[in-house]
Amino acid sequence: MKKLKKILVPVDIYAGYKEQIDTAIKIARSYNSEIIIMYVISEEISHSETKEIVFNAISASLNEARDTVKKMGVITNKPIIEYGQPVDEILKLAVQEDVNLIVMGVGNRKGKEKLKLGTNVEKLIRHSDIPVWGVKPDEEVKITNILCPVDFSDPSRHALKNAILFSKQFEASLRILGVVEPISSLSPRLKVDWEKENVFLLKQFEKEMEDFVKGFDLNELNYKIDIQTGTIDKKILHTIKEYKHDLLIMGTTGRSGLRRVLMGSVAEKVIREIPCSFITVQSQDIIQSRFDTEVKDLEYHFKNANESLEKGLHKKAISQYQICTQINNMYIPAIYKLAVVHEKIGNSAKANYYDDMARKLIARLWDEKIDQEIRKYYA
Repeated sequence: MKKLKKILVPVDIYAGYKEQIDTAIKIARSYNSEIIIMYVISEEISHSETKEIVFNAISASLNEARDTVKKMGVITNKPIIEYGQPVDEILKLAVQEDVNLIVMGVGNRKGKEKLKLGTNVEKLIRHSDIPVWGVKPDEEVKITNILCPVDFSDPSRHALKNAILFSKQFEASLRILGVVEPISSLSPRLKVDWEKENVFLLKQFEKEMEDFVKGFDLNELNYKIDIQTGTIDKKILHTIKEYKHDLLIMGTTGRSGLRRVLMGSVAEKVIREIPCSFITVQSQDIIQSRFDTEVKDLEYHFKNANESLEKGLHKKAISQYQICTQINNMYIPAIYKLAVVHEKIGNSAKANYYDDMARKLIARLWDEKIDQEIRKYYA
């Protein structure tokens, strides 16, 4: 099962945030996510009376946003107001709340062709490990035609993985774009057939693309692989306009070299001129499988429990091992460790109880495995 647990929406009440909230609601309703609304008051406001006036005015606006979210049946709690530098406070809260996605407004377009991101949004995209969704203002939220440029790096792998999941969830079409920048003469003294070299590079890129997409499940997906030659950022922008893509999903770091683009610098160029909403992905996935999340949680608590046991902190160790069994009641290593801890503190009854539980689980799993093998053989 896939999940997108928490969405952080840092709003600017003076710039308008309707599309930002609408986008967060659309995603939250699809994945049963919680929305966290926040606002950051500038640290330059220091006088206590001024702070109180600003706080009350902002609280009223944020409560309206919260009520809008609640009316749509989405989980949300009291909006959060912080003081300080916006990017720092947004990233701090995102980590504290373990959010999966940050939804940002990218400025007020008002008829202009290019979006003005603003310094805070650009900084956030550059520094956030958590995916950032930049929402285009003044337009209805759409997820019908997605573009995902790739350069075969890990960030573009994350980007494509999420592009595929969004495409399937919202029944959107997906274009997977690869751009090869041709090599021109590096020096007039070099007697090289650059046309021949570029043909070779293109064929090599096509093979890399073929190998790259093999690692993804593209079944039952309306997709197209598009390989173009030219300047990377210009080709991405041209493709968005030509095929009317309403969402771009791309990595913010990548590979460099003659045959590959440094995706970070390209991402910055593209999002400054982009005519649609976008998602930037660096090192984390937007949508995680529940299994992957459980594994991470198990590893974290099991490690804490083992460290506590080594230090003789038996009560804490028991608590951490029990959390593991709450996450997965068939997690045998934690059950065996509970038997060990209780034996150490002299509670033989509980030690025997957990030891017996672990043995029964192993026997049960073994019997199920044998049963499956027998059924497979006779089938």
